[in-house]
Amino acid sequence: MRTRFAARRSRLCRRKGAAHVLITAMLTAFIVTAALTVDFAYMQLIRTELRSATDAAAKAGAEALARTQDSNAAITAAVAYANHNKVAGRSFQISNADVSLGRVTGQANGTWAFTAGSTPFNSVRVNSRIASSAAFGSVPTFFGPAFGHPGFATSQQATAGQQEVEVCLCLDRSGSMLFDMSGTDYSYPANNPLLSSFTAWGTTWQYHLSPPHPTASRWAVLAGAVNIFLTEASGFVYPPRTGLVTWGSDYTMPIAPSTVYPASQLDHNLPAYSGFSWSANKTAVTAAIAARTGQPMMGGTNLSAGLDQAVQVLQGANSRPLSNKIVILLTDGQWNAGRDPLLAANDAQAAGITVHVVSMLTSTQAVLSQIASITGGQYYATQNEAQLRTAFQELARSLPIVLVD
Repeated sequence: MRTRFAARRSRLCRRKGAAHVLITAMLTAFIVTAALTVDFAYMQLIRTELRSATDAAAKAGAEALARTQDSNAAITAAVAYANHNKVAGRSFQISNADVSLGRVTGQANGTWAFTAGSTPFNSVRVNSRIASSAAFGSVPTFFGPAFGHPGFATSQQATAGQQEVEVCLCLDRSGSMLFDMSGTDYSYPANNPLLSSFTAWGTTWQYHLSPPHPTASRWAVLAGAVNIFLTEASGFVYPPRTGLVTWGSDYTMPIAPSTVYPASQLDHNLPAYSGFSWSANKTAVTAAIAARTGQPMMGGTNLSAGLDQAVQVLQGANSRPLSNKIVILLTDGQWNAGRDPLLAANDAQAAGITVHVVSMLTSTQAVLSQIASITGGQYYATQNEAQLRTAFQELARSLPIVLVD
C-alpha cells in the first residue's frame, strides 16, 4: 500500500516539475517578444526621426545653394539644420563629408537622376548615418544589450534640388505669324481691325503690311498660349525669371516710314535676381507681346538668330551661374535663313542651356527635334490651338523648383 502511494506521489511531482519548465519557457518567450516589440517600435521611431532630419537638412542646403550660389554655404546650412532636429532624444549630427553637391536632371520616365559633382550645381544630397563610426553614434535600445546588441545603426538619404529657373521665351514673328490657324499659307483672318489702308499693291500686300489680327492670327493664338505658361508659372513658390526674344529675319518695311526690323530683338531682358518681382516680370512680358501685336510682321525664318540671342540673354549680366537655364523656342515655319540652327543648338548645349522646341501647324521637323535632343529638351509638334496651349502648359509644369527623393 505504502509502495503504491509513493509511486503516485513520484509521478505527481514529475508532472509539477514539467509544468514549471513549460511555464518558465512561456514566460521567457513572452518577455522576449515584448522586448522585441518595444525595441522594434523604438527603432521605427528612430528611422522616422532620421528621415525627417535628413529631409530638412537636404532642403536647407538646397535653399542656401540657390540663395547664395555658394557651395560652402549650402554644406554649412545642411549640417546646421540637421542639428536642429532630434533623433532618439538628441540633436542629430552629420559631418561635412555627409553632404554632397551635384546636379539633378529629368529623365524620360519622369524621375530625376542625381549626379554628384556635376556642375553647375542645383541640388544637395545628404547621407545621414547612425553608426559607431558616424558623427551620430549608434543608439542603444531598451533590451538590445541583454541580447548582445549594444546599439542600433541605420541610415537615410535625401536629395533636394531647389532649382532657380531662368527662362527665355524665343518666339517666331516672321510673316507667316500673320496667317490664320487653317494651316494654309497666305490665308489671313478676316475683319482685321488693324488692317492697313495701303491697297496699291493688292490685297495680299495690304494684309502683309498690317499688324496681325488681335485674336485670330497665329501670333494672337501664340500670345494666348504664352499667357497660359505665365499663369501656370505664377503658381510656383519661386516663379522663373523670364525674358523675351522675338525673331524673324532682317527686313525693311517697303513703305514709309520704312522701319528696319532686325532678325532678332530683345523685347524684355531677363530680370535681375536682386529685387525680382514676378508680378512685374509677368506684366512686362505680356506688355511686350501686346506691343508686337500692334506692329507689322514680315521676313523669313532665321531660327538661329533668335536662338543665339536667347542664349546670350541667359549668359548675360542678370543670369546667375547656378540657375537652371531654359529656352522655349517656337516657330510656325521651317528654317530658311541664317546659319544652321544645329550649330546654335550646340552652342546652347555647351553653355548648359536646355532648349524646348514647339512647332506650330507644321509637320514634325527633324531639325527641330534635333535641337531639342542636343540640348536635353522636349519637342512638341502642335497642329491646333488646343495642342499649342497644352504644350505651353506642360512646359510650365516641367519647371519644378523643389525635388526631394
